[in-house]
Amino acid sequence: MKFVITFLLLLNSAIPASQLPFTVEACEDASSQFPGAPHVQSFAFGQWQGRWVFIGGRIAGYHSVGGGSAEFLQKDANQDVWMVDTTVQPARTYHAPLALLPAKLTAVKDQWSSAGLLYAQDGSKLYIAGGYGIDHEGKWVTFPLISQVDLPELVEGVMKGQVPAASITFASSPLVQSAGGELIKLPGNHFYLVMGHVFMGSYTAFEGQGEKNRGEVSQAYLNEIRELKVDCGPNNGLTVQLVKAYKDDQEFHRRDLNAVEFMSPKGLGIAAYGGVFTPDTQLGYSKPIYLMPGSTPQIDSSFEQRMNAYVCPRLLMYDKTTQTMHTTLFGGISRYSWDIAKHSFVANPMVGDKTAAAYLDGMQWSDQVSTISRTMEPGKEQTREIVQASSLPAFLGADGIFIPLSDIPRAQSGTQILDLASLPQGRTLVGYIYGGIHAFPYQFPYNKGAASYNSGATPSKPSEMILKVYVQR
Repeated sequence: MKFVITFLLLLNSAIPASQLPFTVEACEDASSQFPGAPHVQSFAFGQWQGRWVFIGGRIAGYHSVGGGSAEFLQKDANQDVWMVDTTVQPARTYHAPLALLPAKLTAVKDQWSSAGLLYAQDGSKLYIAGGYGIDHEGKWVTFPLISQVDLPELVEGVMKGQVPAASITFASSPLVQSAGGELIKLPGNHFYLVMGHVFMGSYTAFEGQGEKNRGEVSQAYLNEIRELKVDCGPNNGLTVQLVKAYKDDQEFHRRDLNAVEFMSPKGLGIAAYGGVFTPDTQLGYSKPIYLMPGSTPQIDSSFEQRMNAYVCPRLLMYDKTTQTMHTTLFGGISRYSWDIAKHSFVANPMVGDKTAAAYLDGMQWSDQVSTISRTMEPGKEQTREIVQASSLPAFLGADGIFIPLSDIPRAQSGTQILDLASLPQGRTLVGYIYGGIHAFPYQFPYNKGAASYNSGATPSKPSEMILKVYVQR
């Protein structure tokens, strides 16, 4: 069933960033302040009292579908738990190998070396669901697992070179089997698992059989948003129950999307932006989806998101005065780019196919920063997409994260949503962009005037940059 909402809208347009009450800039590389910090992408993240924790993900770049090896090879998997202590300057980095985990946590060890993980932090607990990788039997699977770790215990252990088994508990359930989706915790004891897919088997084999499901190699999109109740179970385990499932085989057929906390006059909910791939054109999704607790998901069919559809760092800010939620997306992969001279969106070119000498699929790596602003003030309802004047210093963002500073006031306690009105006038450091993929989509001399690499064959690596993010009011 599909639910559609309509708003007074400046349709398919962007406005000058100067008309926003702020601008965003992420150009300054601060990696020298974090010596030894891991270069990783598509990981799970948590933080505790200024200590950043990274679990899982890949220590290599894009998995080169259509180019080199399409596989998520074990040698490219992050096999350590990393902790970066930002309470000291310069920051100090610690890590401990997953191999230290005992046999009773083999399932967790498998999951914690996978990619495309879903995760959410609730107080001192970090929850990790799903993920795609190789299990201890050598099979490529999407893990039907949710694990919980106590961050204070984990941080203390990693500082000693250990992964404390007592800090971890888990449960197996098909309800949490997903890769490339999102896990969001809203007030109360319910989690929301937002879309994603279940991929089983080898990517190479999947391509070899025309991307059709056969035998042990298959791909199935969830096509759902699942409301879940996760509790402590017997023997220090977890239990998972399905509260409600919202299904839409068309608009919920998404993975690698940006699902985020969303503030409105009605309270705290979820917004889902972008995601890939549309079944007919293999492009990104453009209609936002909004979900408030106690209601059904609503699809905004009157707005078309043009920029940055692939999972990337997200800066969330709420303006209580105008009742406007601002979601800023940094780079990643985009169907469109913003032409400053023409003051318009330009669709990225689509050329050939995977068998052609020149092949561009229309989903290009992006270095641009866009903001989706949704105003809910009565009589002034509208959704707008704004491209910030300042771009990233490279083609960054895909599978990376934004880490807000803990001392920036929040629009609601316990969320990642910054209170815009509390920021001082002028330029304020609000956090950092960390990890993700650093891509090199253009050939020599490596700028936008040069020829593009074929889609799927773009050189890439995990980002070595840690960018400071400033908001200028």
